[in-house]
Amino acid sequence: MGNRVKGRPKKKSIKAATHSGLSAQRKLSRFGKNRKKDHAGLDATFIGRAKVLKRLQISLKDFRRLCILKGVYPREPRGRAPRNKKGQVFYHIKDVKALAHEPLLEKFREFRAFMKKVRRSANRNEKDEARRKEPLAPKYTLYHLVRERYPRFTDALGDLDDALCLVCLFATLPSDGRIKAGITRKAQHLASAWGAYCATTSSITKSFISVKGVYFEAEIQNTPIRWVVPHNFTQYVPEGVDFRVMLTFFEFYETLLGFVLFKLYAGIGLRYPLPVAASKAANGSVDTNVTSATLHPTLGGKATSVLSANLSALQVALQQASKGNSAAEAVKDALQDNEDVQAEVEKTASKASKKRQQQLAKS
Repeated sequence: MGNRVKGRPKKKSIKAATHSGLSAQRKLSRFGKNRKKDHAGLDATFIGRAKVLKRLQISLKDFRRLCILKGVYPREPRGRAPRNKKGQVFYHIKDVKALAHEPLLEKFREFRAFMKKVRRSANRNEKDEARRKEPLAPKYTLYHLVRERYPRFTDALGDLDDALCLVCLFATLPSDGRIKAGITRKAQHLASAWGAYCATTSSITKSFISVKGVYFEAEIQNTPIRWVVPHNFTQYVPEGVDFRVMLTFFEFYETLLGFVLFKLYAGIGLRYPLPVAASKAANGSVDTNVTSATLHPTLGGKATSVLSANLSALQVALQQASKGNSAAEAVKDALQDNEDVQAEVEKTASKASKKRQQQLAKS
């Protein structure tokens, strides 16, 4: 019987006093199980940046690049902040798990190990060995990230505002410091290809000139796109700008614009990039289709701007397509065949309808 007294009701866990000697089973049924630290609540949902770096085992510089390319940004917990963590930068646990399975993470680790070997050779005054290893650096692409972040083409068009603004800005910046000449040239080619498409298809609906530059608005596939083109003046580069972050954004936007322009140019029957937009081959020879009117002055041509160079290049490509010297001819032939098939289907449908009308008239 234990401590029970005859005639008194049996004690229940719900009615038991807190100061009474409860067994482990009664305490568990009344108070519940003790939760472990960082296994539930805000402490488990949101993780600080230092703990994320420790979990992913990468440096802060690579982590910032990975977050920008992947599209992961810090989140602020709703309500109160986790205990003893006020003023910190938090990331959601789901975003951290997605970063842990990203293929770029392994490429960053390989590049870090590669740079250790190069520095070791350079510190030993083995400069020839360091130069020999330079072409062996691990390379990566961002195609899978574009397809992952923009599963539909309309999603990519809706997110082109920031991409076009940044590309047009880099197209006007001088080649100094971290901004290399190759980056400026890529930005000029992308901006000019976009401008040539908008001018050829008459997609620009609004424009406005301000102190910052020229504002444009274009409507492509019922999606409004707005961007700013800075004035063609000598740009002053301030010292407090972190160009490493901007270059990481440009790296992603370059791939995104390449995808979008390829799709848009294919829609008008041309392949992208334009063959006449290439300046010179590696051996210094110029393409036979390239004329002085289709090249920018930076590439040895007589065009007044990058936009005019690509407009003339687009005209040459359209002329070649009409002559049958381009892959666009195959696209036009396929479209023509499709139209012929549709016309035949309509003819057969009209004949069948006429027969039915005749039968109804006879009856």
